[in-house]
Order: sequence, then structure tokens, then C-alpha cells
Amino acid sequence: MSTTKYESMKIPILKKTEYPTWKVKTLMYLEAMDPDYLDRIRDGPYIPTRIVGQTDIVPKHYVVKVKSEWTPEEKADVLRDAKIKNILHNGLDAVMSNRVIACKSAKEIWDTLETQCQGFASVKKNRRALLIQEYEQFDVRPDESLTNMYDRFMTLLNNLSLVGKEYVSEDSNTKFLRALPEEWDTQTSIIRHQYDLNTVSLDEVYGMLRTYDLEVQRRKNKKSSKAKSIALNVEAKSKGKAVEVSRRKSRIVESDPDDSSLDTDGNPDANIDDDSTDSDMEEMVAMIVRGFKKMKFRKARRQGNFQKKTFNADKDKYIKKDSKSGKFDKSCNAPKSGVKGFGRHTALLIQTTCSI
Repeated sequence: MSTTKYESMKIPILKKTEYPTWKVKTLMYLEAMDPDYLDRIRDGPYIPTRIVGQTDIVPKHYVVKVKSEWTPEEKADVLRDAKIKNILHNGLDAVMSNRVIACKSAKEIWDTLETQCQGFASVKKNRRALLIQEYEQFDVRPDESLTNMYDRFMTLLNNLSLVGKEYVSEDSNTKFLRALPEEWDTQTSIIRHQYDLNTVSLDEVYGMLRTYDLEVQRRKNKKSSKAKSIALNVEAKSKGKAVEVSRRKSRIVESDPDDSSLDTDGNPDANIDDDSTDSDMEEMVAMIVRGFKKMKFRKARRQGNFQKKTFNADKDKYIKKDSKSGKFDKSCNAPKSGVKGFGRHTALLIQTTCSI
């Protein structure tokens, strides 16, 4: 049988703690290379022999052929053992390869690895008992997902199979369903009553449970998204109201920065009408003030007692003229009695107007 198409296959590397898995993979690899390799692992290397006829002294028996007597088929059978030895060594690290370097055949290497990794028959028996006990006490772990539980249970079944212990489908299916938490009781009860657990595989049981689990998760995500959307809408509305109140307060403060826009009860809308009335009154007073300013300035010009030097929105400055010398005196300000820049009578008139 040609082995060319298998030459590029990856040889599994042995890890001592994962020997059962490595053993299965290696056997599959050897069988893919050549089915006769398994015979060499089980029976040992092939030794060409020939029959020696019976004589008066010696009965008929087999003797080993010398190499020159080998046929082409016998040469190929002998070569298989060397190929298996090479494959096994390529699947070992330096430490494990050193432990079997002195073995003469592939079977000897295989048996030595079995002893090194799994121990003698008594060790195998103890391991088998521990795995059976673990199977009998199998249960879901806290916060364990359905997928993780299934993977752990399948690993346990595979390890039991490697030590020669296997369970029928009904037993393993029932064990898995009973190990699920209480929230799965309804679904497990439906599966037990609608399906024959003796003919349904564990993979199919897991598939049905997984479909139900995905549907439940989808519904939870939908409810969560809806609740989150409602919360965002409420938050957006609250922020909008807060911004509107802030803008309203800003408009009130900007219209009258010196006066408080809040009434004694803390209501920002209580003084809006009062503010508009005050604004109208201020505008009326300003018009009266400007009129009195013009009248006073014209009167001073006619009398020739004052000459306007500068004009400021806040303060009018004048220079007084001496009646005897005809010269202008130092700068003087308009009297500040009552209202800034006006005389007592003018201030009294403005105050009376504002009090109306």
C-alpha cells in the first residue's frame, strides 16, 4: 500500500497527562498510514521463517530465514516495524524518547509508553474505579453553562471508554439530563417523554437543549434591549427638560442681571410680569432724564454761565464762567443731589414719576 499521501500528516506529540487521547490519535494515524501497522503494534515485528521437514530425528519445525532468503513481500513486512518505530519516536519529546531509546521493536516501545504513562494493571484498575465513581456523581457545577457541562461529560465518557468501561445511550442520556439544574426540568421532562433515549444519541439531546437555550437567551436580550431603550428615552427627556429650564433661567438673568428672578418661594416664573413692568418704567425714566438734560444744557447756553467741555453718558462736566472777570473757572460736576447729574428739584420730579 502506498503511503505517499500520508507523509505530510502531522504526527501527534505525546503529553504524559494526555496519554489516553494521544493513544487514540496515534492508532488512527498508524491505521491511516497502513492497516498492517496495528498488527505490528499488537503482535510484534514480523520475522520471516521457513518450514524444515520432518526427519527421523527432528520433527517438522520453523526456522528463521537468513536475510538473503527474504522475498520482496517479507522485506516489506520487516520494514513496517522500522517505520512504526520512527513514527513513535517522532511523536515523543526528548525525555520520553530517551526512556524508550533502547527498545528493539515498535511493540516494545508501545508497551513501555503504556506503562510509563498509565502504570501497571493495578494502576489502570484504580483509575477505572475513579472514573466510574466520577460518572456516578456527575452533576452541574455552579454557574456552569450548558456547553461546558456537555464538554466535561463527553470527556468523562471518552476516558471511561479508554479504560474499557462504556455505557449504553439510555444510561448516559438520562445521567446527563438529571445533572442539569432545576430551570431545565420542564425541557428535560419533554425530551424524556417525547423521545426514546435508547435510540437518541447524546449529541442529539444536547442539540435540542442548545436550541432551547439559544431561544431563551434571544428573548432575554430582546427584553434587555427594550428596557435599555426606554431608560435612554427617559434620560433624554429628563436632560431636555433640564436644558429648557436652564435656558429659561439664563434668559431671565440676562434681562435683569442685578435683580433676582426668584420669588420668596423659589419660583423662577413668579416675577416675570414684574420684570417687564420695571423695564417699561426704566425706559420712561430714561426718556424723561434725556429731556431734562437737553433743557438744562440749552438754558445754560443762553445764560452764558456754563460751557460744555465733555459729554459722558454717566456724567456731564462743565466749566463755570466768572461774572466779573469773564474767565472760566475750573471744571465742576453737575450737582449729585438725589439723582446723578441733576439738581434737587429735578431729582424730586424723577423720583415722583418713578413712584407713579
